[in-house]
Amino acid sequence: MTGGLRTRRLLRVHLVAGLGATATVAAVVAVLAGLAVFAPLAVGSMLDASTRYLVSSLSGPVRDLSTSIATIPVPGAGAAPTGSLPEEYHDTWGTWDSGLRDILTQAPASVRAVHGDADYYARLGEPARYASATNVDFDPRFASRITVTEGRLPQATVTEQEWNVALDARMDENFRPVDGAEPLPASEIVLSAASADEVDWKIGETRISGDESGWVLPVPLTLVGTFEAVDASDPHWAREVGVLEPSIAFDPDGVPYVRTAAFAAPETFGDFALLNAGAITEAWYPLDPEKVTAAAAPQLLADLRGFLATPHRAPGFGGAGVPMSFQAGVVPTLEATIAQNRALVSALAMLVAGPIGVALAVLVLACRLMHEHRRSSLDLLAARGAAPGQLRGVLGLEGLIAGLVPAAAGAALGLALAVATLPGAAPASALLLVPAILALVPAAVGVATATLSRGRERADAPARRSRRRPVVEAGVVALAVLATALLVLRGTDATATVDPLAVAAPLLLALVACVLTLRLYPVALRSVLARERSREGFLGVLGAARALRDPATGVAPVLALIVGVSFAVASAVVLSMVQTGAVHAARATAGADIQLSASRFDAEAVATAEAVDGVAAVARVDLLRSAQLKVEERLSRVSLYLVDRERLDEVQSDFPRIVPADVSLGDGSGVPRLLFSEEVADRIDAAELPVHIVKADAAFAGAVREAVPFTSSSSSWVLADVAYAEQISDDAPIPVRLLVRVAPGADPAAVAAELRETFGAGVRVATSADALDAVYADPAFAGLRGALVAGVLVCAVLSAVAVVVTLVLGTRPRRRILALLQTLGAPPRAARGLVAWELAPAGIAALIVGGILGMLMPVLLASVVDLRPFTRGVDPPSYAVDPLVLLSTLGGFAVVTLLVTGAALAITRRARVAAVLRTVEET
Repeated sequence: MTGGLRTRRLLRVHLVAGLGATATVAAVVAVLAGLAVFAPLAVGSMLDASTRYLVSSLSGPVRDLSTSIATIPVPGAGAAPTGSLPEEYHDTWGTWDSGLRDILTQAPASVRAVHGDADYYARLGEPARYASATNVDFDPRFASRITVTEGRLPQATVTEQEWNVALDARMDENFRPVDGAEPLPASEIVLSAASADEVDWKIGETRISGDESGWVLPVPLTLVGTFEAVDASDPHWAREVGVLEPSIAFDPDGVPYVRTAAFAAPETFGDFALLNAGAITEAWYPLDPEKVTAAAAPQLLADLRGFLATPHRAPGFGGAGVPMSFQAGVVPTLEATIAQNRALVSALAMLVAGPIGVALAVLVLACRLMHEHRRSSLDLLAARGAAPGQLRGVLGLEGLIAGLVPAAAGAALGLALAVATLPGAAPASALLLVPAILALVPAAVGVATATLSRGRERADAPARRSRRRPVVEAGVVALAVLATALLVLRGTDATATVDPLAVAAPLLLALVACVLTLRLYPVALRSVLARERSREGFLGVLGAARALRDPATGVAPVLALIVGVSFAVASAVVLSMVQTGAVHAARATAGADIQLSASRFDAEAVATAEAVDGVAAVARVDLLRSAQLKVEERLSRVSLYLVDRERLDEVQSDFPRIVPADVSLGDGSGVPRLLFSEEVADRIDAAELPVHIVKADAAFAGAVREAVPFTSSSSSWVLADVAYAEQISDDAPIPVRLLVRVAPGADPAAVAAELRETFGAGVRVATSADALDAVYADPAFAGLRGALVAGVLVCAVLSAVAVVVTLVLGTRPRRRILALLQTLGAPPRAARGLVAWELAPAGIAALIVGGILGMLMPVLLASVVDLRPFTRGVDPPSYAVDPLVLLSTLGGFAVVTLLVTGAALAITRRARVAAVLRTVEET
C-alpha cells in the first residue's frame, strides 16, 4: 500500500516537473496545426482570386454565354418572363424572354450558378459597304440604362392596325414595294448626345433611312430625344456597340463614314419584322466572375462544353423554334486557368514536400527532448517498481496533454485567421485531419521511447552499428530513384488536386541527400582529425574525435538544415526563372519601349509620334485582313502584316526581334519572302510547298514561335516587307500599330503619357512595363512569390528549432565533458569550441548538400510542371539564378545557425561544474 502511494506521488511529481520541454512540444504542435489549417485555405483563396482575375480580365462580349440569330424575336406574351422585363412589355417581349429563361433553366447547375438572366436586343440595319447609316435598336430594358438629356423617350406613332394598313398600301402580294407609294408613318427614335452631335441631327428632325441601311421601304425616322448612359461602364454597352458613341471608319481612299445606332419604342419591334433583311438579335447570359471558383472551374468547363455542343431552340414565328448556337469565349480562359492552378499546386506541392517532412521530424525531435528531460524521473520510477506499462502511460498521458489542447488551439487560431483575412474562405472538415494527427504524435512518440535503454547518452541517438541502417538507407535511395523516374516520365497527375508522387519524390530526394551527408561527412572529418592531431592544443582533436564517435547531430537536424537550405535556394531559382521569363515575355509582347495600337492610323501618325519629345525612332506595322493564302490547291485566310524591316530592327534593337537576324524578308525585288507564325507554317507545310499570297507568288523565309507585338489573339499571321505591298495586293494596307523606341535617358512612362495626350482616347498606348504589370497583377504570380517567401521563413524557423533542440539534447554529455575539462584547467572558451564542433561538421555538409539539392530541384520542377502560365510566354522559362538572392539566402541560414549557436553557448555557461560532476558520479 505504501509502495503504491509512493509510486503515485512520484507520478504526480513527474508530471509537474520539467514543464519547459512539454511547453516546447505544445508550441510546436500548435504552430504546425495552425499552419496545417491556414495554408490550404490560403492556397484555395489564392487560386480563387487568380481564377476570377483571369475571367474578369475578359470583356463581357467575350466571357458571356452568347448567341446571335438573323431575325427579330417573335412577339407575344410569355408564360414566365424574368423579373427584370418591364411589365408593360410582357405582352410583346414575354414569349422571347420566357424562351431564353427556359434554356438557362435546362442548363447544368454549374452553368446556371455563374450566369445571370438573359439580356438581349434586336437591331435592324444592314449598311452598304463604306456607307454612313443609322441602325435601329429595340431593347425592352433600354429606358433603365439611359438618362434623357434633351427631349423625351420614343413612343409608337400609330397603332398596329394602322401600321399594317400602311404596309398593305405600299407592298404587293409578293411583299415588294409598290411604285409611287407614299412614305410610311414616321417612327420616333432617340440617339446618344454624342451621335446626334456627330451627324448633326436636331430634335424634331425627320430623316429617311433607305436601302443604304438595308430597308425594303424608305423609313422616316424622327429624332425626339438625346440621352447619355446611366453607367457608361455597364458591360451591356460593350455588346450594343455604336449606341453611346458613333462609329467612324474610313474607306480605302481614306474617306470617313459614320454609323450610329438609335433606340425606337420597344413595343413596335414586331411592326418592322419584314422591312429589313439585316435584322439580327443578340442575346447573352452575363457571367459573373465573382461566382467562379477554382474548385468548380473544371466542372464548369465540362458543362459549358456540353451546353455549347447541344442544339437549342428559341421561340419563332408560326410556332417553329429558331435554332440557336451559343458561344463562350471564357472556355479557353478556363482551360488556361485550370492549367495554371494545377501548375501552381504542383509546384507548391513539390517545393513544400521537404519542409512538411522536416516539420514532422522537428516535432518528433521536440518530443524526444521532452522524454530526455524525463529520463531521470523515469529511471527513478522504474527503480521504485513502476511497470513498463505505467511508464508508457505516463509519457502517453503527458503527450496527450502536450498534443490535444495545443492542436485544437492552433487549428482554431489558424481557422479564425483564415476567416478574418481570406475572402471567401470555406473551411471543410478535412482540414482537421492533419491537426488530429499532430495531436497524437507526442503521445505516440512518448509511448515508443518510454523504455529506451538507460545506457544511451541521448534518447535520439541512433544505436551504433545498426544492421538495419544500410537496409533502410538503400530502401530510401531506391524509392527516391523510382519516384523521381516515374514523375519525370509521366509528369504530374492533372486529374488529382495534389499529386502524391509530386510530394513524395522531392521528400525522398531530401532524405537521400540526408543519407549522403551522414555517410560522407565523417570521411572528410577523419582527414580533419588527422590534421588536428599534428597541431598543438586539445580542442580540435577532442571536437573532431567526439564528432566522429558520438555525433550530436542525428537525422532530424541534418534533414532540417538540408531541406531548409535547399528550399531557400530552390525558391530563389524558381522566382528568378519565373521573373526572368515574365520579363522576356512582356518585352516580346510589347515589341518596343512603347506600342501604340488603333483600328487605323492616318498617314501622318509616324511623323506625329516622332515629333514627341523623347521618341528616338518609330516603326509602323500595316495590316491586310483576311489575306488569301494558297498552298497548292489549299486556301486559307490569314492576317498579313507588313513592316519596314530596317526601321523595325532599329526600334527593336534592345528587344526580342520579330524577325530573327538570320531571316531575310527581301529588299523589294523578286518575289515576296514571308515570315510565318509556326502554327500557319506547320498547318500548310509552307517550308516545302509553293506559296501564293493574295495575287503574288511568294517564298518561305522562316517561321517563328515567339510572341509578337502586333497580335494578341490570333496566331494565324504572316509577315512581309512593306516594299512588296503593291505586288501582293491592290488594296492599301491599314496602319494598325506603331512601335516606338525611346531616346536614351528618356522615361518611357513620361513619353507614353505624352503620346496618349497627343493621339487621344482612340489610340491605346502601352509600355513593356505595362505588360509586365499585367503578369504581376495576377494573384497566382503574387501567390507563388508570397508562398515561396513564407516557405523560406518557415524553413528557417524549423532549422533553428532543430538546431536548438539538438544542442539542448546534447547538454548532458557536453556538461560532463566540460566539467572534467575545467577541473583539468581548460579555459572557458572550450565550451564554445565543443559546441562549434558539434554543429560545424554536419552543418557545413548539410549547407553544401542542401545548396546543391536546391540548385537541382528547379530542374526537376521545370521538367514536370509547365511554368508558362506564370510568365505568359510561348516557351517555358529557362533556368536562371539571381546571385544576390542566392547568396543572401545562404547567408541568412548561416546567420541563423550562428545566432542559435551563440544562444546555446549562453545556456551551457550556466552549468555549474560541481553539479555536473555529481551527476557523473551518480551515473
